[in-house]
Amino acid sequence: MPADLDAAKYVSFTTYKKDGNPVSLPVWVVPFEGGYAFTTDHDAFKVKRVRRDSRATLAVCTFKGQVAPDATVYQATAELLDGPDSKRVADVVRKKYRVMYLAIIAQSAVKRIFGKASHAADTAIKVTLTK
Repeated sequence: MPADLDAAKYVSFTTYKKDGNPVSLPVWVVPFEGGYAFTTDHDAFKVKRVRRDSRATLAVCTFKGQVAPDATVYQATAELLDGPDSKRVADVVRKKYRVMYLAIIAQSAVKRIFGKASHAADTAIKVTLTK
């Protein structure tokens, strides 16, 4: 597994729309069962895109999603995980991103209190490199 992805705080995760156009988003990522994984809401657009087309790419990026011109872009396939696998990914993410993770969870709790329900971390996406 590539050292740059193992050490990255943020990774640009790219999936593809129905028309073939790429959509890239910065995500927290952790090594998981021979690939990389992250958590997301079950109704996020990236989940819908992965359901339709498993092609994906990963590249180290900034928290704003900017990928350096010399960064390696890894071709990959993505798959959805839920239930116990999603919980295991969430546990690994929580360990790697301790303080930031707690802030996100607190934000989700506040949204639920005010009726803007969030399903943070109820689904995970595993990305397996193909090259």
